[in-house]
Amino acid sequence: MLKERLISGIIGAALFMVIIFSDALVLTAAVLLVIELALWEMYRAVGLGNKYVLMLLGAFVPVFVLFGGLAGKQQTVYLAICIYLAILFAVLVVRHAVYTFEDLTKFFTVTVMVSLFFSYVVWIRQQGAGSLWNTFAIFVGAWLTDTFAYFTGRACGKHKLASVISPKKTVEGSVGGIIGTALSMAVYGLIVGRFTKFAPSYPALVGLGLACGVISQLGDLSMSAIKREYNIKDYGNIMPGHGGIMDRFDSVLFVAPLVYYYIQAFPIFTA
Repeated sequence: MLKERLISGIIGAALFMVIIFSDALVLTAAVLLVIELALWEMYRAVGLGNKYVLMLLGAFVPVFVLFGGLAGKQQTVYLAICIYLAILFAVLVVRHAVYTFEDLTKFFTVTVMVSLFFSYVVWIRQQGAGSLWNTFAIFVGAWLTDTFAYFTGRACGKHKLASVISPKKTVEGSVGGIIGTALSMAVYGLIVGRFTKFAPSYPALVGLGLACGVISQLGDLSMSAIKREYNIKDYGNIMPGHGGIMDRFDSVLFVAPLVYYYIQAFPIFTA
């Protein structure tokens, strides 16, 4: 099991590095694929895996959301969400014997959340100078929080953070994740400043790290809460030993919009 986890982790990391440092078109295609796979996993997780017509309908939403934002037309994003909601209610009226309001509520929440939040990864990448390093900061903020929280919790965790949702997570681990990510962001800024033409803003980077440390754990715990409610261990098995897309990207899902709006107010790199 450990060997399987290690191999799939190395392959996944290599693929991630190739994609993140490729051009925006490759990243856009990869993110769209991630969204579609994540939607498939989430639909099945919350008991919608046999609602094929609405699953197919939901698969079109991220196309309009992602490319609407890429074109700089926010109204297209809003329009797509409004039309999707209207269609769901039309389905409820026409097929009320087949679909319930709870079904449609879950479809709307899952589809919009996954489509919109993941799209911010691509939207950050299109923002010109320094966009590559801003995009990479999403994953620094999300994945290093998990890493520092895990090892801090293993070393000195005593007080449970959310015992019902995630029994192994501790308050000490959570604090370690937040502080570790803040420090890691500063180190990340140092590396980018050393090897590129972009100058880091260390106060902004540390602030982003602190914010990512909190929001990343919120994303992780939120997706864990859904798994507990529906009594599933993993969202999928696309990465042997690691689970599904949502198991690996749950914290990224929440961190991406945070980074997008944070850097509008507090640029972390300047040319």
